[in-house]
Amino acid sequence: LSSMDLEQLMKLEVVFAGSKRAQQTRDVPSFVSLVTAAQIKEHGYRTLADVLESLPSFYVSDDRNYSYIGVRGFDRPGDYSSRVLLLLNGLRTNDNVSAHAHIGEEFIVDVDLIERVEVIRGPSAAIYGSNAFFAVINVVTKQGRSLQGAEVTATAASYGTYAGRASYGKAFGNDIDVLVSASYSDSKGQRVYFPEFDAPATNNGIADHADYENFYKLLALATKGGFSFQASDVSRDKGIPTGSFGTYFNDPRTRSTDQLRLASLSYTRSLSDSTSFSVRIHTGHSGNSGSHVFIPTEAPNISESVGEWWGADFDARHRVSRHLFTVGAEHQNNYKQDSKDFDPAPYFLFFDLPNRSERWGVFAQDEITLFAPLILYAGVRYDRYDTFGSATSPRVGLIYTPESGTTIKLLAGRAFRAPNVYELYANNPLFESNPLLQPERIETVELVAQHLIGGGVQLSASTFRNSLRALIDQLVDSTDNDRFVFKNAGQIESKGLELGMAVNRGRGLSGDLTYTLQRTENLQTGSELSNSPRQMTKLQLRAPIGLHDATLGLDAQYLSDRKTLDGERDPSYVVTNLSLLAPHALGRFDVSAAVYNIFNVAYSVPGSQEHVQDIIQQNGRNFRVKTTLHF
Repeated sequence: LSSMDLEQLMKLEVVFAGSKRAQQTRDVPSFVSLVTAAQIKEHGYRTLADVLESLPSFYVSDDRNYSYIGVRGFDRPGDYSSRVLLLLNGLRTNDNVSAHAHIGEEFIVDVDLIERVEVIRGPSAAIYGSNAFFAVINVVTKQGRSLQGAEVTATAASYGTYAGRASYGKAFGNDIDVLVSASYSDSKGQRVYFPEFDAPATNNGIADHADYENFYKLLALATKGGFSFQASDVSRDKGIPTGSFGTYFNDPRTRSTDQLRLASLSYTRSLSDSTSFSVRIHTGHSGNSGSHVFIPTEAPNISESVGEWWGADFDARHRVSRHLFTVGAEHQNNYKQDSKDFDPAPYFLFFDLPNRSERWGVFAQDEITLFAPLILYAGVRYDRYDTFGSATSPRVGLIYTPESGTTIKLLAGRAFRAPNVYELYANNPLFESNPLLQPERIETVELVAQHLIGGGVQLSASTFRNSLRALIDQLVDSTDNDRFVFKNAGQIESKGLELGMAVNRGRGLSGDLTYTLQRTENLQTGSELSNSPRQMTKLQLRAPIGLHDATLGLDAQYLSDRKTLDGERDPSYVVTNLSLLAPHALGRFDVSAAVYNIFNVAYSVPGSQEHVQDIIQQNGRNFRVKTTLHF
C-alpha cells in the first residue's frame, strides 16, 4: 500500500456506511472521509477523538470529563454528541439513555485495533433513522488475519499514564477468522489551574491530580463463512476536576464511571449475482454513574443511569437492469432505561425513574443508473417511537462522473433526532424534566466536487446549507430554582465551504491540507451560535525518513475564535503535533513516539452551563512512547 499512488489507492477506498453495502467513496451519496490504520499509526492518534479532529469541518471539545463532537459549526453545550451516529462494524454504539457517542478513551475499541474510520457527512436518517443527523461514523475493526499471531503493547505517557494491550488474531484454514484483545490504562492525571477557583479555601484554584482516568477494554470477533460474531466491553473511571454542577472543587471523589457492552451475531448471504441480504440480532448494556461531592464532609451524591436493549436488523439488495434496490427494517426493544439519583448517607432518594420504550423503522432506496456517468439516489425511511410518534426521512442525490478522476455530487435530505430519555425525564436538584419534547429536524442541501489533477494530487470542494428546526437545547429555568431543562428552543441555519487537497505519489512525502469556512446562527435572534468556529485549517504530512522504514508525521490544526456562553470570545489557536513511527526497528518490535502540542500553546474550549468556567483550558505539551511486540 505504501508504494501506491493516490489514484491506485482511490480504487481501493471502499466504505460500507454510505448505503449499508460496499461502495467506492466516489459512489457514496455524501462527502466521505476515510482514515486508515496506517494513518492512525503514523500520526500517533490516541483516541477516536484525535482521528476526528484531523478531518475537515470536524472539531472536538473536551471539558475534562468527556470529548464532544462538533460538525460543521455545531456543538451545543450539554449535548452528549447525540447528533452523530457512531457505529462499530455497522452496529449502533450510541446508548439508549442519552444517545451518547463516546469518542474519548471511553470509546469501546482500542484505537490500535481500528482498520479504518468511515465518515459520512450530512443527514443519513433515510438509511439509519435517529442520530444520523450531521454525520455517520463507522469504525471498522481489524480481523484476525491482520495480526496472524499475537501482539503485546506497552505505553508510557505524560501525567503518569501507563497502558498495555494484549491481542491475538488468526485466520484458520477452515474459513474461521478470530481476534481477541484486552487493553488497560491508568493515568494519575495532572495539576490543573482554574483561576475561577483561585482562593485559599479551594486550593488556590489548583485541581491536584483530580482528572485521573483509568479504563479497560475487551474485544472478541469471529467469522465463518457468512456468519459474524462480535462482543465488546469497555469501562472507564474519570475524575472531574472542573467543579462542574456546583460540586466542591478539588475533591477526587467527584468522578464519572461509564460502561458499555455490545454483542451481535449477523449473517450475510448472496442468493445470486443480483440479490443478497443480511440479518443481525444484537444486545447492549450501558451504565453511567456520577459521583458528585457537594459538601466535603459528607458522602457524594450519586446519579445513575442504566440502559439495556435488544434488537434486530434486516436489509436486502436486488439489482434489476439499471436499478439497485435496497430495503431494510430495524427494531429495538429498550427494556431498561432507568435513572436514579440519591444521597447515600444519610440516605435520601431524589428520584427513581424506571422507563422502557420501543422503536422500529423501515427504509427503501433505489440507485438508478440514468446513463453511464450519472447515478440518481432516491430513498426514504419511516420510523415509529413510543415517546413522540413517527418521523419520515427522505433523501435524494445525483452523482455525475464525467471521467475516472472527476466526481460531482448534488445532495439533499431531511433527518430527525428523537429526544432521548435523559432529555425527556431527567428530574433532580439540577435538572427539570420535559416529557413534551419533540424531535429536532434538519434539512440540508450540499454540492460536492472532487478532481484528480494527476501527479498524485486530488482537489475537493464542498458547499452546504443546513436548516435546523425545533432545536433541543439545554436552558436554565429561572422560575424553578435555576434548574436546567431541555426545550425545543430555536431555529438554526448553517452555511459553509470546505476545500481540500490530498497528495500521495506512492512513495515519499504525502499529506492533506483542508480549509473550512462556515457560519452557524440562531435565526430567531440573529446571533452566532456559541462554540462555533468560523474557520478551520488542518494540515497532515507524512514522510519516510529512511531508517527501518520509519515515518515522520506532522499534524497542525488552526481554529478561529469562538463565542462562549457568556458572550465572550474564546481565542483562536494553532496546535501542532509531531510523531515518529519505526516499524520493526528492533526486530519484532515496533517503536513509536509522539509529542502533542509541541509549542506548548495555551488554548481552551468554551465551557457548558454546568461549568463556572466560561472557557476550559486544554493540555499543554505532552508526550507518548509506545512499543509493540509481534510474535
